[in-house]
Amino acid sequence: MPGVWRAVAYTDGVVVIFHSPRACAHIARTMDINTHYRSLGEGRQEERASVPLLSSQLEEKHSIFGGVDRLRKCIAFAIEKYQPKCLVLGNSCVAGVIGDDVESVAKEVEEEYGLPVLTVDSYGFLDGEYYEGYFEITYKLIDRFLQPQEHVPKTVVLLGDSGGPWGHYATEATRLLQAMGVKVIGQFPGYMTLEDLPRLTSAEAMVVLGGRGQTHDDFNKLTKILEERFGLKSLPGIYPVGWQQTERWLVEIGKLLDCEAQACEVLTKERLALQKSLQQFLPVTKNKKTVLCIGRWLMYFHPDAVLGTIKNLELDLTGIILLDAYEEEYRQEMVAALRLHTDVSIYTNIDGEALLKEADLVLTTHELQDKNVKQIFLPMLPKVGTNGEIEFMQAIYRVLCSRHGGGGMIYV
Repeated sequence: MPGVWRAVAYTDGVVVIFHSPRACAHIARTMDINTHYRSLGEGRQEERASVPLLSSQLEEKHSIFGGVDRLRKCIAFAIEKYQPKCLVLGNSCVAGVIGDDVESVAKEVEEEYGLPVLTVDSYGFLDGEYYEGYFEITYKLIDRFLQPQEHVPKTVVLLGDSGGPWGHYATEATRLLQAMGVKVIGQFPGYMTLEDLPRLTSAEAMVVLGGRGQTHDDFNKLTKILEERFGLKSLPGIYPVGWQQTERWLVEIGKLLDCEAQACEVLTKERLALQKSLQQFLPVTKNKKTVLCIGRWLMYFHPDAVLGTIKNLELDLTGIILLDAYEEEYRQEMVAALRLHTDVSIYTNIDGEALLKEADLVLTTHELQDKNVKQIFLPMLPKVGTNGEIEFMQAIYRVLCSRHGGGGMIYV
């Protein structure tokens, strides 16, 4: 249900109704609040207000007598109060257990009010998860509101969430694209108004925000649909995480949008910015003993970016510890990925204990308990682009500059 909500959370003109007990809507509300304060904490601009989210507020008696009438009343209230241009209905597990026919209610509302109503087939956690709701609503938005049209050269639409237009990923990608003379016309799903949504297919290309985690296949499917139906070009499988991938991303964007000269100019400026920062960092970071600890599966964490940062800062990588979270199959996958980029020795938790005692710094995917060593947490969603790389290097620099002699964890 939160996935259904997030797919249209800032799509002005939409009202979302959860056919659920009141507490289910509170989950999405909590996500909203957390995102808002995270933005403020990182010094970003405040997000605009999200669209209305209502709950039909199913109660115990409805589990016996059904909640369809309750849903109809909630829909009538939403239409009268908010006058939406589209309704999105999310189904809770309670509605699924009852067996309420939400799809029939949606069809009745469309006929009575002449209003598009989008629903999902899944019911809470009974037969779906976050991204199933997210992508199902996304596909239904495409079916209802998008039509083929002529493309405007050097325009792109951003695909994905990653913290929205205010998040680091979208702002950094937009900055680099604009520097190449490329205009971002919107971010989909969730962040274009219902009125502006048809403009999406006028873009020349799509830029996916994300990485190589669990949503990778879903976004590949989405880009293929938009390419086949509307002719939008895409840049599959390349994300500007780490400096090496940022370089490649800029070059490939230049080829994709026929602005290679501009991309070359931007790349030169970004290299100079990186070198300027390295001149500040290297006197402190060079030859510092560093240990890399990894406990995530390869599908969630690719080591190439952090290994690139270690190389740029000229840190002395004394060893890599693969934590005990791995089954043998996944451990071997990570070993193979590491061996593509480094021949540094790989250790188990126990074998690498001596390295930790001598390290000036530990870069780790998981907090190491009871270790008197300076640790930097490697986030699930790393910052991207040149600015992201510089911010990560600056965090390492500051930790090494600190006179605090004890251990601790720094989150970046």
